[in-house]
Amino acid sequence: MNFFANQQWLIIALVFFGIIAYISWMRWRDRQWIQNRFDASQVRAMSFGVNFFGRAVEPGKPSKSSGFLLLLTDRIFYRSRLKKIELEIPADRIARVYHSRDHKGVNLHQSLVKIDFLTEDHQKDTVAFKVPYPPQWIRAIENTLLKPNSSLEK
Repeated sequence: MNFFANQQWLIIALVFFGIIAYISWMRWRDRQWIQNRFDASQVRAMSFGVNFFGRAVEPGKPSKSSGFLLLLTDRIFYRSRLKKIELEIPADRIARVYHSRDHKGVNLHQSLVKIDFLTEDHQKDTVAFKVPYPPQWIRAIENTLLKPNSSLEK
């Protein structure tokens, strides 16, 4: 026990590298899942550690889940890590992509990418994501998925 009392730096280093190893393993597992589900030529962009704050049509305050976001050639795909939430938004249903700080009337005090889209029932809905580099994600979605003469912009 005297050894550990004098070597606190060793315990801190082990905990630190343990956390790094866990994060690396989780990302590797997510990448394997993506590779098994999607063709590599479909994936245009991906981000890990993305926070999803739910859909606007869901009742209650924004709920937070963490996972990854993919920009595919024909849609946006989100999958949470723990809650196993999956969300797909086809390109032809996306009306608008923009920056905001609030969702469902609540100021979340963070930079969000919001997507307005039509559900399968042709109802308007909005989702919000906290992603790294929101302006780049907004541009990438607009350049990849939005058509200039979209009928949803009306």
